[in-house]
Amino acid sequence: MRLYLAGAIFALPFATTANAANNIYMACHYQDDMGINPVTQLFTLEGDAIGDSYSTWKYDGIKEWEASVPGEVRYTSSYTTKNFVGQFKKFAEEQGDSHSNCWVSTSKDLARAWFTKMSADRRYDFTRIQDWRPKNAGVLAVEDWSGNPSGGVDEAENEADSPTPRQSDETSADSTPKRHKMTNAEADAKYAADMAEYNKQLAEQQKQVDDFKRAQDEVARKKEQQKLAAERAAADYQGQLEAHAQTVRNQQLEYEKELAKPAGFPNAMYRGFWARDCDAARKSATLGAGTSSTTRFKEVTTETSASGCVVQGWWWNVAGGGTATRQ
Repeated sequence: MRLYLAGAIFALPFATTANAANNIYMACHYQDDMGINPVTQLFTLEGDAIGDSYSTWKYDGIKEWEASVPGEVRYTSSYTTKNFVGQFKKFAEEQGDSHSNCWVSTSKDLARAWFTKMSADRRYDFTRIQDWRPKNAGVLAVEDWSGNPSGGVDEAENEADSPTPRQSDETSADSTPKRHKMTNAEADAKYAADMAEYNKQLAEQQKQVDDFKRAQDEVARKKEQQKLAAERAAADYQGQLEAHAQTVRNQQLEYEKELAKPAGFPNAMYRGFWARDCDAARKSATLGAGTSSTTRFKEVTTETSASGCVVQGWWWNVAGGGTATRQ
C-alpha cells in the first residue's frame, strides 16, 4: 500500500460495501512543523457536497475514476474556499501550516482500510484534530476510525450505511482493542511533553557542542603555551651562545693584550685614544697633549663607529731623546 501526499493518490486494497447511494466519504490531514500529520475523523457527505463546479469532484465523477483505477482512494482539491476542502485548508493555515490534503471515496470500506494501514505509521495522528468540524458542508454523519458515531451533525447517516443485526453481532464479537480518543487537554499535554523531550535533547546536543568547543580551545591554549615556552628556551639558548662567544672574545683579547705588553716597562698602561679617524687617533697617542718625544704606543685593537675611531693599546714613556714614534 502506498500513500502519496500533495496531489498524489492513496492506494488501498479494493473492497465493496453497501454504502448509501450517492454518498461520499472524506477525511483530511495536514503536516505540522514536527513532521506529524494530524488526521480528521471520517465524514459522510452528500455526493455533491464538495461544492466544486467541476464534475470530477461530484459523486458520478469520483465513481467513474474509481472504476478506471480500482482499489484506490482519490486525492481531492477544490477551487471553492467555502466548501469542505476549503474550510479545512483555512483551518490548517490557522494552525500555522499550509500543506493540507483531503481525499475522497465512494466506499467506506476503502476509507477504513486506509486507516488500518496508516494507523501503524507514526507520522499520522488520528486523535489530535478529532473535534474539527466544517460548517455548512453537507455533512451527514461523522464517525471515528473505529466506526463509532461522533457528535456535531444534525442528521444521522442513511440506513443503508447502518450496520445490519448480523454486522452488529460481528462487531460485538470483535475483541480488537479500540484506540483511545485523546481529549484536547491530553493532546496539549502530549505535545508539551514531546516538546520538553525535544528541548532536552537539543540542550544535550548543545552541551556536547560546547564541551567540544572548550576542548578545542584548551588544546589551542596548550599549544600556544608550548610555543611560547619553546621560543623562550630558544632565546635563552641564543643568549647563552652569545655570552659564551663574548667570553671567548674577551679571553682572546686578554691573550693579545698580554702578548703585546712591552717587556721591561712595568709602568706601561693599557688605554685608548679617540679621533674622527683612526690615523688621527693613533697620532694623538704620541703627538697629542701630555705626550713627549719619549712617549710610545703599541696598538692592540681598533673600533670604528659613526662617531669616530677608538684605538686601544699599551702606552708608556721611555728615557732618552729622539722623535716620538709609534710602534
